[in-house]
Amino acid sequence: MNKAGRFFFFLMLSVNSLALSGCWDNTELNKTSLITGVALEPGHNGKLRLTIETMIAGQLNEKKESVPSVVQSMEGNTLAEIVTRFNESLDRNLLISHVGVIIVDERLARQGLSSILDPLQRTRYIREDVLVLVSEGVHASQILKVLYPRGAQTSSKIVSQVESYRESWGGIPESRLYDVSQAILADGRELTLGSISLKGPFKDANSLESIKSVTPKASVILSGAGVFSGDKLLGFITLEESRMVLMARNQVEGTNLSIPGHRQDLTVRLLGIKSDIQAFMDKGKLKLQINLEGNGLIGSVDESIDITKVSGYEQVEKLGSEYLEEQMTSTIQSIQKRFGVDVCGFGEQMYRKRYKQFLPLASRWNELFANTPVTVKAKINLRRSELKTNHIKNEGIGP
Repeated sequence: MNKAGRFFFFLMLSVNSLALSGCWDNTELNKTSLITGVALEPGHNGKLRLTIETMIAGQLNEKKESVPSVVQSMEGNTLAEIVTRFNESLDRNLLISHVGVIIVDERLARQGLSSILDPLQRTRYIREDVLVLVSEGVHASQILKVLYPRGAQTSSKIVSQVESYRESWGGIPESRLYDVSQAILADGRELTLGSISLKGPFKDANSLESIKSVTPKASVILSGAGVFSGDKLLGFITLEESRMVLMARNQVEGTNLSIPGHRQDLTVRLLGIKSDIQAFMDKGKLKLQINLEGNGLIGSVDESIDITKVSGYEQVEKLGSEYLEEQMTSTIQSIQKRFGVDVCGFGEQMYRKRYKQFLPLASRWNELFANTPVTVKAKINLRRSELKTNHIKNEGIGP
């Protein structure tokens, strides 16, 4: 090999050696604990209590008689302090980049979110799409301790549960860390976070015996949404009220409307619904209006409505539109009376579209919103029925 060939050989060897070298900040997996869920609640003597759920990867097999995760708590003065001190009880380094859900205790949320969310928003290890939920009626740490029959971590189950519910029903707001930041910075719209609670007694719900029955002793449920003023929790609204708020915000892709009344079985399946929020000044008075338009199909109908004719569809469209208007109006009036804050985003729309009109109203917007009636107009367009049109009926045999 000539001199040029030897030089080229050693050059390529050096380049390949650099490519095979490890990352400067690599971490061995067998020395790391992955945090999948976090709960924040008040501690003793004014301290903060942090509860974490860490994954046990080797126990995720459903056939193993062991828990899939470990839940531990610690108290400290600040969140950043507690995270760095957790190795007082754990043997591995904590990796927080895989956190899927952060549950804030109701008692802590009423005091304000800024102090606890600030370190989470500053760190580069927490993703902006992590869920932030508020516990309702139970301690936040209790939720992470409820086992799920399929053997998955509680936090993973909650993330999947929220995504599935939003897709099928639309009753819980987008409660990502990013959404919290956007709502706090927005003018004319207050923050809402999804709320979560427990169904059944918590006692023994964190033991394997509780999930060996076809009816678990306790289960984690979605309960609606928490309404905030600034960063402080005011109270909660139900899943149905939350769905109406999200519909007004144009954040519901599809849902069902079960229309009550003298008819026993009438359901409209909305496959798409659009909302147009209007806020403007008319002759010196504030006007608030919501225009809703949705497309869907008939999910169920009783025999009193003949959907083999166009008039039958028109009748169902009218009933569905009126029901949607009633529910939306009732929800907004309830929020105006109970909380007096704009969670639908009327002020935000006015800020964007009519800034000069909004500017003199900005400092007292919530007060104006609470005392201004909202006009709701809805239009539902039905394209077809589900698989069948006529009711199944035995016509009988013989004369």
